[in-house]
Amino acid sequence: MTQPSRLIIPAPGGAIAALAWPAPGRPRLLAAHGNGFNAMTLKPVLETLAGRFDIIAVDLRGHGRTTLPADPKALSGWDIYAEDLLHVMAALDRPPDLLAGHSMGAASLLLAAGRMDAPPPLALVEPVVLPPLIYLAARTPLWPLFRARIGLGERARRRANGWAAPQDALARYSAKPAMAAWPAGVLEAYLEDGLVEGVAEGERVWRLACDPAWEGANFEACRHDLMTAAAHAGARVHVLKAQAGSTVINARGLERRGAQISIMDGVGHLAPMEAPGRVAQWIAGVGAREGLGGKS
Repeated sequence: MTQPSRLIIPAPGGAIAALAWPAPGRPRLLAAHGNGFNAMTLKPVLETLAGRFDIIAVDLRGHGRTTLPADPKALSGWDIYAEDLLHVMAALDRPPDLLAGHSMGAASLLLAAGRMDAPPPLALVEPVVLPPLIYLAARTPLWPLFRARIGLGERARRRANGWAAPQDALARYSAKPAMAAWPAGVLEAYLEDGLVEGVAEGERVWRLACDPAWEGANFEACRHDLMTAAAHAGARVHVLKAQAGSTVINARGLERRGAQISIMDGVGHLAPMEAPGRVAQWIAGVGAREGLGGKS
């Protein structure tokens, strides 16, 4: 399989790390991962598309090797990710022809598209699209009461975070039922950029690159407007919804704004990790329907 090269894109306050599978002359695909993960996690999906697309996959703020500030107390919504993604697009030698993302990354790409004069097609795998009431509540003084009921944030903050060696982290995650079912190599890809080495009490320690406090804050940061962005992008928005445990809760709202929804059976919210080949095939299909990405 084609191995990615690494890019560093300077940005205010730090730098944005990215992976690249260059394919000069091919349509450019810009990819973004989900909360708590990193661009390398999408490697099993993206390497399948290498050669068909000229691929750049970004480590979002607070994730992977990106070094931008990530203060959980200052986070209220995902527009900050949209701004970072637009910064990346502006720094590239040519704009993307297709935006593809998973979960929070998918939603952030949609927010970015909402700010573009002419957004390219979007292939969004399990974007987090919650009921309208959640986004309304996030803009009111009642939000702390709603936020406490989400639950995912607090669970994320309680994650184990410190191992003597990367192999210990691999063993722990391999024992988790949700990750044990992932195809060979997917978990290893996540941990390649998902751990950072440090020192604690004079001992080497490996911690999560995405601090659990930042991951938890992302689950609770709902002050952004996906529906306005979806209305702007219209029929260029293609959404892959999982058959079980989907976070595309307000699919009807997306459809009313022109989005095209597909349902994939046999997968849950973590579809890119559970079935990378099928997800890659879907993204390629979106590209083909939009006149992009011929055979490699």
